[in-house]
Amino acid sequence: MDDATPVTARRPGRRRDESKDDAILQATRELLAERGFDGMTMDAVADRAGAGKATVYRRWPSKVQLTVDAIVCTPGIPTTADDIPDTGSLRSDLLSVRFGRKRSDDAELMSGVMSAVRENPDVAAAFQQQFVRSRVSLMRGLLERAQERGELRPDVDLDMVSAVAPAMIAYRKMVAGQRVDDAFVEQMIDSVILPLVTGP
Repeated sequence: MDDATPVTARRPGRRRDESKDDAILQATRELLAERGFDGMTMDAVADRAGAGKATVYRRWPSKVQLTVDAIVCTPGIPTTADDIPDTGSLRSDLLSVRFGRKRSDDAELMSGVMSAVRENPDVAAAFQQQFVRSRVSLMRGLLERAQERGELRPDVDLDMVSAVAPAMIAYRKMVAGQRVDDAFVEQMIDSVILPLVTGP
């Protein structure tokens, strides 16, 4: 008879509850829209989301990172080229991207965030590193799709062109403090982006 001490399997750690993440991010968006960045607190987010303070701080150690993640993960904002239907042309694909244009239900949210971006260097740095970088990646995906369709010149520098639209949007919103509307987006696409990739 084997009298060796039986080995007890280690119980796996508790799996992260993604639904709680969604609730926290949604609470953050609501409070940003209602109170702005300065008026939003981590404690208020926890209370609104029905989560413990420790849960919020464990996932997002800083208010800045929580704010940026809440914006990046806003429902309806595409994050990759796969989120944009393939319309068959680069121009139509680009017009399908919101490029920061405000819907009526998130106008107050983005207004509060842009105010914080202009006034708080930490928010501005995090926003540029994460949100703007995600838009550059999205643009590159759309350009690669157009390249596969044969729409682009063979010598196009995809890395450079991918950064043009996000840079223009970021400057207009964060530096100039101006709205990004349909007219601006169409002019940017027709006067800047398309000539860069299809012109002589």
